[in-house]
Amino acid sequence: MVMALDAWVDAGSAATSAAALLSEGAATIAGIDADSLYDYRSRRPTLRIVDGHPTELEWPALQVVHRHFPERDVLVLSGPEPDYRWRELAGELVMLAQDLGVTEWLTLGAIPAAVPHTRPVPVLGIESRDGLLRGGIEPGPAGSMKVPAAAVSVVDMAVAAAGIPTLGYFAQVPTT
Repeated sequence: MVMALDAWVDAGSAATSAAALLSEGAATIAGIDADSLYDYRSRRPTLRIVDGHPTELEWPALQVVHRHFPERDVLVLSGPEPDYRWRELAGELVMLAQDLGVTEWLTLGAIPAAVPHTRPVPVLGIESRDGLLRGGIEPGPAGSMKVPAAAVSVVDMAVAAAGIPTLGYFAQVPTT
């Protein structure tokens, strides 16, 4: 399962853009009740108006899609970060992952950082146990720090606690 949510850990929409590429041609296999997760005053549905006639409402949606690749099947969970019920959502996603036989949980993110835009993008990695990260990415940052959590972090921790290996890659996006 690959997870990317539109939130503060999606600087420049890098994570959700990657999830969208992975999801091309995929079939939706699960949706999550948006009414219980979103504050529509802060994340309003989009209204389409054609020639003065309201024609369509596009509501925030959190969904899981399935795409088959030659090497493996991939599930992608994406959508806007929920406003409410993060712990409840994490529990439901753990059950869904178990029901679907998910063997690994991968989170994509992008964080604003004071890094130069003229150099390769640095990537921070997280993992629920040593040795999960690939591509020469090391766990980081080194040492201890406290930062505001994102819903993806709550889900990652719940999935890892359920025994599913979790890892994440977070691009450091230049702030200027």
